[in-house]
Amino acid sequence: MSKSPENSQYKTSTAFSKRIKHLIYENECDSNTDLAKLIGVGPIIISNAVNYGIIPSTRTLIKIANKFDLSLKYLLGIDNINNFIPSANPSNFPTRIAQLTEENNLNYGKVASQTSFTRMYIYQWNKKCTIPSLDYLFEIADYFKVSPDYLLGRTDYRN
Repeated sequence: MSKSPENSQYKTSTAFSKRIKHLIYENECDSNTDLAKLIGVGPIIISNAVNYGIIPSTRTLIKIANKFDLSLKYLLGIDNINNFIPSANPSNFPTRIAQLTEENNLNYGKVASQTSFTRMYIYQWNKKCTIPSLDYLFEIADYFKVSPDYLLGRTDYRN
């Protein structure tokens, strides 16, 4: 249930393409396939990113970001400085969203009423231990004023 909204702003990005090209260069890879092997993803994912700026699934982005200790915002080209510090005790999305709703004296219904998705999405993300699409992930992170990486449990720094 990581369906993206129809008007997703995270389908393609020239900045993302540039970041992937830089990773190929920085890691002395001879090809897109070499970088794909290094990360553990299919070569078509890297090819599509390099050639067309196609942004892969949230899970694949996390895999790339984890491999190189990058923040999602940096990887996507939203931030120009990578200030990512991995968590000593990584968490996960369901734990973090539960923690944030509790801290803010909210429930999932209230969060959903003030965002663009239904509370069923939140329940599904929790129940199936899945993660939202990038659009929803960034929307939730903005709503709670935390970074997407914090929301995913990748870092302990909220911003």
